[in-house]
Amino acid sequence: MLADLHLHFEGSVPRNTLVAIAARNRHAFGSGDAFERALAASRQSRSFLRLFADCCRLYSSPADYREAAVALGKSLADELAHAEIYVSPEIWLRFGLDPSAVLAAIDAGLAEAENETGARLLLLLDSVRQWGPDAAERVLDLQERTKLPRVVGFGIGGEEDSVAAAAFRPAYERARRLGLGTAIHAGEWAGADSVAAALDALPLDRIDHGVRAAEDAAVLARLASSGVTMCVAPSSNLATSVYDGWAAHPLSRIIEAGAPVCLSADDPTIFATSTAEEYRRARGELGVSDAVLDGMRKAAWNARFGPR
Repeated sequence: MLADLHLHFEGSVPRNTLVAIAARNRHAFGSGDAFERALAASRQSRSFLRLFADCCRLYSSPADYREAAVALGKSLADELAHAEIYVSPEIWLRFGLDPSAVLAAIDAGLAEAENETGARLLLLLDSVRQWGPDAAERVLDLQERTKLPRVVGFGIGGEEDSVAAAAFRPAYERARRLGLGTAIHAGEWAGADSVAAALDALPLDRIDHGVRAAEDAAVLARLASSGVTMCVAPSSNLATSVYDGWAAHPLSRIIEAGAPVCLSADDPTIFATSTAEEYRRARGELGVSDAVLDGMRKAAWNARFGPR
């Protein structure tokens, strides 16, 4: 059974659904091949975050999110038995939507997809790092108000070098008290020091990306001994120019160091991949053995959040 623990809602909604919602809401992506052109432009200019923000802007109501959640859940269930999907309530708030209503709509849409497919589709609450600890606390306020069983984890993404990891320690401790698993985006655009700082400051179960830890043998060794699982997304790393190509990607070194690692699609619609495709590419591009691939699949299964 295949699991993916590192997916982002707006970057994972199937292209046809994304374009249909955009067209209905008169967003640019609803016209012709505008999404494909924006996708190509983002790869040439390395402006992934701008493209992701544009994907977020195409939703105008909770109903849009429910429609997207149904389509996303059914699409993921084609290859996944278990998926954990980041949603960002502070983004909804900034776009004038009620976070409680949007979260409830996504929950209902994923429940519909679960009932039809049998896949387990869970949610992770994400706070945008550059918006600071207060935003993270507001995200956790939402969890305390809603207490949706589908929400099983908390993490921060965004600009790694914007706010120190230590500033978020109270939020992470609160997330733990609320029974949530904890993760952080680190070691993607920032270097090994970003990973070390996260390990120093925060109670963590998982690190999303983490690949830059390979730049410092001591940090990589520490990560390997920590028991923290890395959710690595190679195609994402290449598309955002963290690495120039597969030959430069450190996945094999990370595996050899003994760090618990699994593969993730991150934003499969934006990066033209899927979870199963990440495993296929690791085998074909890096020569990762079938036995090691099986080990990474098991690592994902063992590191999942929520009821077992």
